[in-house]
Amino acid sequence: MFDPPRLLELIEECVAEHGGDLDGWTLLDDGSLRLFDGRVTLTVEPREPPEAPGRPPAVHAHVLTRLHDHDDEALEACVVGFADDLEASLRQAAVIWTTTVAGPIRSFLDGRAVCNAVEADDDYGFAGRRAFVGPAVHRFLDADRFGSVLGGDRPWFRFAAEAAAPGRVHLAKATIIARGKAGWDREVEVDGHDAAQLDPNWPAETSAPDVGYVTRFAVFELSPEEASRRAELDRAITTYAVEHHKHESIDSLLDAMITQGFDPDVVHEVETVSTIAFGRSYFQACGFPYPSTVIRARRDGRVVADVPLASLPAYARAWALAPRLRATMRDADFQALMLHSAESQAIVQAIEAGEKLPDPAAMRMFPCVVPDRDVDDATMAAALATLQAAIKRGRARNKPWWRFW
Repeated sequence: MFDPPRLLELIEECVAEHGGDLDGWTLLDDGSLRLFDGRVTLTVEPREPPEAPGRPPAVHAHVLTRLHDHDDEALEACVVGFADDLEASLRQAAVIWTTTVAGPIRSFLDGRAVCNAVEADDDYGFAGRRAFVGPAVHRFLDADRFGSVLGGDRPWFRFAAEAAAPGRVHLAKATIIARGKAGWDREVEVDGHDAAQLDPNWPAETSAPDVGYVTRFAVFELSPEEASRRAELDRAITTYAVEHHKHESIDSLLDAMITQGFDPDVVHEVETVSTIAFGRSYFQACGFPYPSTVIRARRDGRVVADVPLASLPAYARAWALAPRLRATMRDADFQALMLHSAESQAIVQAIEAGEKLPDPAAMRMFPCVVPDRDVDDATMAAALATLQAAIKRGRARNKPWWRFW
């Protein structure tokens, strides 16, 4: 571990050396640092350092920036320093915060891109939202070789906003990780480690070395209406989870939540989508080949195939909340909760049908059909037909298959 005030001292030095658009008076006092003429206050939380292949772990810090112009909302940035000694690692972490995080924050505050940040358009994954993206930093990678194929305006932050907790202003961290022969993965973390998603097989269009990664940060804003809906969703997910074991039937639970004032569509989305996340969070360590999409049967009669689960806030927020819920609930109650999804039920049936856990590598799992509330029978039948067509195509792979609806 390290002394947090020392990292703040180094950040203050880096900001002073940078000057320019980061200029303004600073004040380091009692474990906090005021920057940008007092518009923000920084504090530091030390974390256990991650392992780095072939290199000693050094500094892992979460730098929290409170925005006094925005109701003191806190932006949490995870920064890491790897160097020959602790002081050098702290200085590296300070430089990374100054060069990759400070720019998007100052850009957001000023409403214009500064310090090599860019105002994000839809290509970055922030469709319709105000956002600023900082420059990329390469770790254990040749920037000249990989900068062009991993940089630019790729959808680095696709679905980051859908995973954000209630609140107006958020900080996201996107990392593209080299996995050697397995290619590249993309990991997105929102608000520190509050929410995270991992996308394998990131299309980098070049082979990956055995180690190395590229990271960049972005500040983005939810509209007041979206932040309010997100708060309602989190409350509904939590209520559904903690009240689940108290009801004899799901219908009883849903009716009780609606009586309490929850929006019926939100309650339905939690029951049909959030429960998928609960089940997957329970079985994730087993390595089952979960599909990343679902089939939606919409109330207006449409059937939409290949809807990314990460695009559904009811899934993304349940995934983020699941570890905390599991830690506070009795094991039996969480197990009952995770068994609600058809995916989990099928896995349990497969386990019960054999003498040991099924081999995930020998399985192919097909998407769930997720209907809107009050969808008509014809639309549901069309959605199931879409699933059956996918199963028919998949059978040619000669693997055990499981269908979910």
